[in-house]
Amino acid sequence: MSQILSKEIAGRHGDSATAQASSLTFLNLVEVEEQARHVLTKMAYDYYSTGSDTCSTVVENRTCFARYKLLPRMLRNVSRVDTSHEVFGIRSSMPVWVAPMAMHGLADPQGREVATCRAAAASAVPFTFSTVATASFEEIQVTGHSAAIFQLYVIRNRDVVRRWVTEAEVRGFKALMVTVDAQRLGNREADERNKFTLPAGLALRNLEYLSTGSTAQARDSADGSGLMRLFAAEIDDSLTWDFIPWLRSITKLPIIAKGLLSPDDAELAVQYGVDGIVVSNHGGRQLDFAPSGLEMLPAVVAAVRGRVPVLVDGGIRRGTDVIKASMEALALGASAVLLGRPVLYGLAVGRQAGVERVLQLLRKEIELSMALTGCACLRDIGPQLLLPPSRM
Repeated sequence: MSQILSKEIAGRHGDSATAQASSLTFLNLVEVEEQARHVLTKMAYDYYSTGSDTCSTVVENRTCFARYKLLPRMLRNVSRVDTSHEVFGIRSSMPVWVAPMAMHGLADPQGREVATCRAAAASAVPFTFSTVATASFEEIQVTGHSAAIFQLYVIRNRDVVRRWVTEAEVRGFKALMVTVDAQRLGNREADERNKFTLPAGLALRNLEYLSTGSTAQARDSADGSGLMRLFAAEIDDSLTWDFIPWLRSITKLPIIAKGLLSPDDAELAVQYGVDGIVVSNHGGRQLDFAPSGLEMLPAVVAAVRGRVPVLVDGGIRRGTDVIKASMEALALGASAVLLGRPVLYGLAVGRQAGVERVLQLLRKEIELSMALTGCACLRDIGPQLLLPPSRM
């Protein structure tokens, strides 16, 4: 790693003991973002925090939770509350997975996705490894995490797609999460304004599998972002549901379709043979003014009718958010929520320890929220505890 990058890391991540201690004083997943804002470069913070166009969907993902109220039940035995969870045969200490997110190296150039994965393993939470990662399959495998999922972007070069899928399977990943809502990338004006580039010293390791000539040229680009530009040009905008049977033909791993909002698309996903669905608007980074995952969750669950597990992401910041998002799905079977941006903020302010603290705080809030609603285990959570906006 260059001396310039080393100095940047030291300056941005506070290598002194005092700075490290200070970085772990956040008490919740809202405060960690404010601390991360002061640690990350503006380019990195804007990349993580903003969305497309006016960012209306980013805001909606958070505010939608406030429109739902919880109706607690009293005099239930909550002396022991069990938050443990299992879906696709993947066990977790709580109904939460670390969502797929690109370029963890912007938050921690040294630890990158490896630090996040180790934190997830220490917290007994599944970790989803992005195609657009700054770590390699091998590095994730070496962490020994037994619950790693590979998030797959589909590009035109099916040989590369096949290679990603094969490597994920060979290295012990437990499922494939196929992103279906990014056939073109959303209009992210903050990145244009900041002239986003990948800092020197970081590489997009999975994208090095792209065509040799283009890759060599991209890898040598001065701003370090040539591979990302090549990847954006390679995304397959002609993709249709026929891809799912093809993917099924080359892997035995469970296939989870991420990025569905329409109940009609959920029905199609089941018909084409997916093993699970993530209701998601891509963190507000694709179509602005798309509905939140929470808003569409009940309709998607109704369309699926318990045939496959339904997961959801977008705007999770509190244990009560997890309870609200889980109710509709858990009432019909196994599900979970995906936690995104707070993980990156924890990585920025405290590296692996910061991510562990984010997950620890969320688990404590989930446990307390379950106790206060009268739920001793996840099976006790049901729609009878939720007051939707129409009943307020």
